[in-house]
Amino acid sequence: MTPIARFGHLLAFAPIGGFLALARRVPYQRRSRLGRAFGRTAFALVPSFRRRILTNLALIFPDMPEPERRALARRSAASIAATLTEILFNEDQAKHHVPFDLSGPGLDAIRASEAAGKGAVIVSGHFGQWDAVRHALKEAGLETGAIYRPNNNPYYEPHFLRGIEAAGQPIFPRGPDGLKAMLRHLKRGGRVAILADQHFDEGVQLPLLGRPSWTTLSPAQMALRNEVPLVPVWGVRDDARGRVSVIFDAPIDPGTPEERMTAFNARLGAQILAHPEQW
Repeated sequence: MTPIARFGHLLAFAPIGGFLALARRVPYQRRSRLGRAFGRTAFALVPSFRRRILTNLALIFPDMPEPERRALARRSAASIAATLTEILFNEDQAKHHVPFDLSGPGLDAIRASEAAGKGAVIVSGHFGQWDAVRHALKEAGLETGAIYRPNNNPYYEPHFLRGIEAAGQPIFPRGPDGLKAMLRHLKRGGRVAILADQHFDEGVQLPLLGRPSWTTLSPAQMALRNEVPLVPVWGVRDDARGRVSVIFDAPIDPGTPEERMTAFNARLGAQILAHPEQW
């Protein structure tokens, strides 16, 4: 990396680094609120961040009045920032053992697979508090690894990696080596969580919220290859109570990878429509 590129990464990390230094001085229970304030500020001051959220919402809610859409976008920015703040301080989450509300038939399916000496593929999206899913599984004695995309910023990367490692291990970086290690982990009876609503190097166009969306088939393919359940799980924020409900959907029925990921997109879409500010 050239000195100019490194300096650019340092400048980009500076506001995040300042926020992290401030957040460490705030009691753990109040950091989410600080993260929300940071998200609202970023929405107001960073045009690219604001434009991205508004563009996505316009695709999904084209008939929503502009003032209502902007208000929803501000709430979405706050929710995203709160989640990222919590992930960056996942070590404290593990230390405090903050409780989650667990529900849904998928948890029994994961436990049954564990009892049979097999793992599971947990599939979710960048929705709500997505890393609460692995925290909840770890607290339930079902530690779950994850695949992640290493961040290009060398100053931000160690903070992010340390955070996601605290929610459950092993962690597999995107790429051929990480994929091989993840498949070995599944074959040995481990569990892995995948956020399927991000860009992968493979996939097909499948419907999501009424629009074609590039969707990876990897979660369904891995579940099929290892004969383990494919379980959608959602970390839904309950702001009224200040808690996160971790909802374990029923495993997706057997079928082709395309059929199973189409079913996943439908369930993700239902969660987004029910809680649009958390997407």
